[in-house]
This record gives sequence, structure tokens and C-alpha cells, in this order.
Amino acid sequence: MRRPSLSRSFGLLLCLITIAFGSVAVGLGAESAPDASAASAFDWRAFLAPFHTVTLHLPIGFVTIAVILEIYWFFRRSDALRQALGLVLWVSGLSAVVVTLLGFFRASDGGYEPEMLEHHEHYGVAVAAVTMVLALVHTMAFAGGKTRKGLAAVYRLLLVADVGLLTIAGHGGGNLTHGSKYLVEGAPAWAKEWLAKREEEVAPGTEPGAAGAGSGEAKAGIYATIIQPAFEKKCYSCHGPEKQKSDYRMDTAEGLFAAGDSELEPIVAGRPLESYLVEMITLPEDDDYAMPPEGKDRLTPEETMAIIQWIWEGAKIDS
Repeated sequence: MRRPSLSRSFGLLLCLITIAFGSVAVGLGAESAPDASAASAFDWRAFLAPFHTVTLHLPIGFVTIAVILEIYWFFRRSDALRQALGLVLWVSGLSAVVVTLLGFFRASDGGYEPEMLEHHEHYGVAVAAVTMVLALVHTMAFAGGKTRKGLAAVYRLLLVADVGLLTIAGHGGGNLTHGSKYLVEGAPAWAKEWLAKREEEVAPGTEPGAAGAGSGEAKAGIYATIIQPAFEKKCYSCHGPEKQKSDYRMDTAEGLFAAGDSELEPIVAGRPLESYLVEMITLPEDDDYAMPPEGKDRLTPEETMAIIQWIWEGAKIDS
């Protein structure tokens, strides 16, 4: 009797683990609406959600390894290499499923631009599905040490498609986390100018980067020269048009003055000491509530004082 190949056995095991993990995830989701008696129950989704960030690079790495091994196989063909490739693909599939489930937990926290989030979720699910199918087709195409040319061709097409889906999904996740311009933040000045012109061509009549008042009115004074640029550089990635953590948005006049989840007024004109925004930006860097949070670029003392002065003088953002 022929012994089952390592990749096929491991693939079956990973399928079972994936089904089990999915069942647990569905169960956790069903428990996400606690009643009064379970108000103090441990929130597993909140605990697991941050691990999406920790694990999201795993499928990218494993699929990249699979591509490298597939290319190498054309030069050094062997059954051992093919079995190793099958193992890598099954691990890729499992990691993609886990990352996708954790991503749904992360998205349930809210604070993301809905259309962009939906786009990222669709591609994330596509990556998980295609990667699992990819591993299955590879196992069928090369089972028993024999190559089934038709299935092998399908497998390689799926591998190319998977790389493309991973690229799109990864870029979408970067946009959600860091903003749509994170790839060009450190670009040369000429590149930024070219991109600004392209944006102006797409949306004529708008001023790139000037979202402060949410209108075409010109801004002048301390807000335009110091505060709005500081907000754009250090705050918009979490509280801008594409992501609104704690349901607070800073790139529009309405959002800037509207209370978020805290239900505290962020800006009280003429009263900086009663403004929740001032409290957040003046907390010690290691405080859990400090803004921007630890690891992010902090406001300079000059920027902080400018914000306090601006609020003291009435917090006006138009001319």
C-alpha cells in the first residue's frame, strides 16, 4: 500500500484545523452581543483582533516562498522539492484563512472608511479562498509523483493570480492603516508635485492636502500655517477621511469639533483647558490615552502650544 504523501496528509490536517478555527470564530461572533448577565464576559474578539496585524505578513511570505520554489523546481526537479512546495502552500492557505478571520474581528472595532474597508475585506476573502484552492489543486496535480499537465497549468495560473490578489489586499490594508498616501510620504519633492497635479486633474477645483474646513474657503493665520499641516501629518492617518478611530475625524470642520466615542467636546472655543483634544495631546507619551499614541510621530511643543493658542483665540479655521 502506498503511503500518503507528506503534503497531502498535512493538507488534510490543515483543512480540519481551518474548519475548527472557523467554527470557533462563528461561535465568538454569535456571542458578540452580550446581554446584561454576560456584560462582564471576556471579549475574545477584542483580544484576538490585534493579532491580525501580527499575522498578516505570513501568507505574503509563504506564497512568496512558493513562487521561489516553483521557479527553482524548473532547474532542479525532485519529488522532495515538490512535497516541500505542497507543504508551504497548505501552510499559506491556513495562514490566509486565520488572517482573514482576525481581520473581520479587527474591522468590527469600527473607525474605517466603509467603502475602502469593504474593498479590503473582499480581496482578503479572495486571497484566503484562492490560496486554499491553490494548495488543493497542487496536491491533485502532482499526486503520486506524477504530473497532470492540465491541473499543473491551472495551479500555476492560480499561483500568479494569488500573488496579484495578495498585492491588492496588502495595499488596501496599508491604506486603511496609514492612509492612501503612505507609500509616497518620503518621496522626492518632484514626485509629490507630480502626484498633486494628477490629483488636481482628477478632481479639479480642489486643493490637495487642504481638507481642514471641508470647503473651498481659504484659511489664514496660525491654523493654516501650523495646526492644519500638523494634523494632516500626524493625525489624519487615524482620524482622517479613510479611518476614524474612536469615531473622531479631524480633516473636516464638522468632524474636528464633534465629539467621538468619548462624548467629550474635543474643542471648546476660548477654553483650551476644557478641550478634550488638548488633554489628549498633553498627556505623557507612555500614557494609554496619549495622542498621537506611542510609536507615532508626536506633536512638537511648538505645535501643541499653537493648538492651545488657537483654541484660546476662538478656534477659527476660516478667514
